Amino acid sequence: MTSPRGMTRREAVAVSVAALGGAAVMTAGLPTAAAAAPRTTSPAGRPWQGEDRSAARRADALLAAMTFEEQVLLVTAVDPAEYAPLAHLGIPAMTRVDASDGLRGDTGVTAFPAPNALAATFDTDLAERYGDAIGTEARAKGWNVLLGPTLDIERNPRYGRQAESYGEDPLVGGAIGAAVTRGFQKNDVIAQVKHFTVYNQEEGRNSLDVVVSERALREVYYPAFEHTVRDGGALSVMGSYPKVNGVYACQDAHIIDALKNDLGLKGYLGTDYYPSADRVEAIKAGVDSAALMPDMPKDAFTDGRIPKERTRDAARRILYALFASGAYDNPLPDTPADVVTNAAHQELARTTGEGATVLLKNDAGLLPLSRKKTVAVIGPAGKDAVTGIEGSSYVDPGDFTTALEAVTAKAGAARVLFSQGSLGDVALTTIPGDVFTTPDGVPGLHAEFFAGEDLSGTPLATTTTANIDFRGGNPVGGLPSKWSARWTGRITPPATGLVRFSTLLSGAARIVVDGVTLLDESRFLWDSFFGPKESAIGGVTQLTGGRAVDITVEYSTRDAGWNGPSMRLGWQPRSLIPAAVAAAEKADVAVVFVNNYTGEGFDRDDLSLPGDQNQLIQAVAAANPDTVVVLNTSGPVLMPWLGKVKSVLQAWYQGAATGTGIANILYGDAEPGGRLPVTFPADEHQGPSVYTGGKADDANGTITYDEGIHVGYKWYDKHRAKPLFPFGHGLSYTSFSHDRLRVTSHGRGDQAAEVAVDVRNTGRRTGSDVVQVYVGHLPTKVDTPARTLAGFAKVTLEPGQRRRLTVTVTRRTLSYWDESRNTWVTPTGKVPVYVGRSVTDVEYAGTITVH
Repeated sequence: MTSPRGMTRREAVAVSVAALGGAAVMTAGLPTAAAAAPRTTSPAGRPWQGEDRSAARRADALLAAMTFEEQVLLVTAVDPAEYAPLAHLGIPAMTRVDASDGLRGDTGVTAFPAPNALAATFDTDLAERYGDAIGTEARAKGWNVLLGPTLDIERNPRYGRQAESYGEDPLVGGAIGAAVTRGFQKNDVIAQVKHFTVYNQEEGRNSLDVVVSERALREVYYPAFEHTVRDGGALSVMGSYPKVNGVYACQDAHIIDALKNDLGLKGYLGTDYYPSADRVEAIKAGVDSAALMPDMPKDAFTDGRIPKERTRDAARRILYALFASGAYDNPLPDTPADVVTNAAHQELARTTGEGATVLLKNDAGLLPLSRKKTVAVIGPAGKDAVTGIEGSSYVDPGDFTTALEAVTAKAGAARVLFSQGSLGDVALTTIPGDVFTTPDGVPGLHAEFFAGEDLSGTPLATTTTANIDFRGGNPVGGLPSKWSARWTGRITPPATGLVRFSTLLSGAARIVVDGVTLLDESRFLWDSFFGPKESAIGGVTQLTGGRAVDITVEYSTRDAGWNGPSMRLGWQPRSLIPAAVAAAEKADVAVVFVNNYTGEGFDRDDLSLPGDQNQLIQAVAAANPDTVVVLNTSGPVLMPWLGKVKSVLQAWYQGAATGTGIANILYGDAEPGGRLPVTFPADEHQGPSVYTGGKADDANGTITYDEGIHVGYKWYDKHRAKPLFPFGHGLSYTSFSHDRLRVTSHGRGDQAAEVAVDVRNTGRRTGSDVVQVYVGHLPTKVDTPARTLAGFAKVTLEPGQRRRLTVTVTRRTLSYWDESRNTWVTPTGKVPVYVGRSVTDVEYAGTITVH
């Protein structure tokens, strides 16, 4: 994330200006040069300004002209004003913005669908246009360093930032990441891809130690970065927070050496904001820019702690990126634009959302809907929709068209019945004191406070409180830094039915109502610090109106984050489900929208839909057999109601497209073009091991990636586990056939083989198909995956149309990392090849003969 402090963006750009005086087949490719003015030659005495020279030669020439003090300044500059002494050399201020799915912190911009939604399109051409649009808006707003795209592998779907990256497969992540990067850098800006490496959870992230094999690093966690650097031309990389095998990633010379020498980074390595790594050791290990380490001790560059040659190399890498990107030669606008979104970009957001939407289930062809049918729209389908992941990637969507508005526009107001049904994943209002009574029968709750975090010993204080609501501090005076508390009493609900309880929490809490444990969890934060929503956790229980029941709430400062101890106990005492059921009974079709909130700073506690949303779906489906569920979620959720509904759409977070794109899919004005870039588990126990350590920044927890290379769908193959929905899955409103499969081996070159297939639209509607090519076990005794995605191709065909597609399989795909020899090994022999529509829906195509 970038700093929320300091100058405003407009002030920063003003200072920098003043200082200067004013059918998509997945293939590897290099960045496309944008149209530019004629290249200039070197003026006398300033050879680095000649655009006819290579970026490397220009960087060498400018480095030679800089004093050592100027080199240190370039490496350590944070705010744009700090670049002013470099203006005489033509070096621009470097202005940074988080940009994974649009410009975080700006208004008048386009909020694009979340990155994992983009991955679901399996469309690299679309991804490049997505990146180009963001890059165009960034330059117009005064930014020349874009922090993104995010290439973290989704190891576990509970990861709070899973929606920021491109799923579980390194090939998909690399192909989409490279395309977005090419789009970014067409606009004379630097892409800083993140986070290198094994940043796969939020819990304890600043001190976490990830124990992972070298083979897993090379085969799972590095490839997306290598693809984006080599084929996308990425000019910068952001290091990650955790330790890797005991050493912080930002001071780990081993992995930094791999990034620069093996993965091919010619530009510079920066850090995430305020990493826990030692500042001096990070620079010595290979970090080149301290822009997100404002507390960097500058005297370390002159007192011998940091070798001068390391400083020169770091400065040269930054210069290389400035020249190679075009940021040096093309100054930012004098005045940032107020509004940079436009109709074309909004349209691109919409088509991206449509292409990302995955049709998971469609029994009896219920979708697309007929405009003649009455439809009950139920759930958070208005401005309460979740438009994006919160934290460093949250983008203001502006005044977007809601799903309810878009559906009403298509069906007509007379055919649409709306019922809220559920508030979705939101913070509930604080429980008022007048519904509580203490064990002694007086209003409020009896409270006991203890020294230590385990509710033991004699209470330090006892009192009666009206409710439970404290944030960023202690509820009573005199408590030590670590404390715990217990509130007891009775609560009387005003109505009979499901009652929701929730808490905004920094610390650990347990809530028991009428003998039922509704919550027993901890949270580091309850707010992702960028974005309008707050993250509440809790549960539901059935209660009788007017009947008092026991309530016990326990709290501990364990895992409390930097905002200090916090807890606010809220509730929704009257269920909205009965009214939703009544609406569903009156309609021909019921469309239920559900959501979840995720963001930076915390991980999901489980894979269930939050609150009462599962109960809502089950009740609506019982009332109307023609029920559609739209999942406005960050990723996989469990679906205990799956057998009771006809259709399910995975819509992800769609940014500005929220509403319009989904309505177009529902009514068949657009094709659900998405395929799953992640596996959907069937239960909480499927997938790699789950972290169980402390969640606070300083927890110093450890997690071992004992699954090795078997991440995502490879874990399911390894353990013969059946997921809810497999990687690559996605249905269509039409049908396709695959025939004339052919595998052609190529011998010893980098291109090991070509796999060709004829794709024909055998249905009655225009639609898109994603052809997926997998290779099987390699011809070796070494453990290799049963299926590895080797390539993919997306094609849109009209009814009856046929097209022959060819996917190239690289030699690297047929190799494994040999830890004993510290190199890639390509076993010779025959490798099976499969072609299909998901990792489980494939047919044997032939073999590749590797020599």
